[in-house]
Amino acid sequence: MLRWRSAFPTTLCSTLILGACPLPSTAQSNQGAQRFVEYCAACHGADARGGDKGPSLLSPVSVAASDDDLIRVIHDGTSQGMPPFAQIGNTNIAAVIHYLRVLQGTAAGSTGSESSIPGNPAAGQDLFFGKARCFTCHMMQGQGGFIAGGLTNYGRNRTPQAVLHAILSPDDPLIHSSRVVNVTTSAGQRITGVLRNEDAFGIDVQTEDGRFHMLPMSDVSDIQHTDHSLMPRDYATRLTPKQLNDIVSFLIVSARDSNKSTRQGN
Repeated sequence: MLRWRSAFPTTLCSTLILGACPLPSTAQSNQGAQRFVEYCAACHGADARGGDKGPSLLSPVSVAASDDDLIRVIHDGTSQGMPPFAQIGNTNIAAVIHYLRVLQGTAAGSTGSESSIPGNPAAGQDLFFGKARCFTCHMMQGQGGFIAGGLTNYGRNRTPQAVLHAILSPDDPLIHSSRVVNVTTSAGQRITGVLRNEDAFGIDVQTEDGRFHMLPMSDVSDIQHTDHSLMPRDYATRLTPKQLNDIVSFLIVSARDSNKSTRQGN
């Protein structure tokens, strides 16, 4: 999903037993993320989970749609009210579709196999809810925080390479709804959190404790937009290669178990 950071040892791919570590096109993902926020997020949500004006693009129907079908919908619009976006050009349309596939976990090379598990899922669970502190922001099987996306089904259609890359390079591409901002109020209060909404009238920021701060622009003296999310960017040095493998395995196996339980329940 994301780019490698220079602080990460160049030998890690072989150390992690993840083969050649193929990654989706970073440039195309970045371009697609920008165009998605510009043209699609207002109706479908910055995370593609839907909004008041448009449906979720992570539904089984959207995931199953072919790229040709998506090209036609974006280019021509629909009879249900979606306007055509032929004017953004074929390159941008292709980038949006690639980025959507990344969000869906179905980008090229994103389907894992049972033999691809590189570590110990039980040890990964201990790390997730312990040293790595993933649970402070992410919900997993009903436990954890909610300021970031839930991870119960995250590893279902992703390879170990893609999951590892997301852990090590969480801001490539940076999801608009995950961007951190630093706000200073007219009274001198400083608020750091995730940007949830911003317009000419006000700004909504969610802090790590889950609280929402809805501030009118008249009460704001300064806003600094960062180029990163709340996700730590030092896991390459904070955790060992084995520990990273274990967390990757936990995310993938948990998603598979959840999927099996859902099918059995039906």
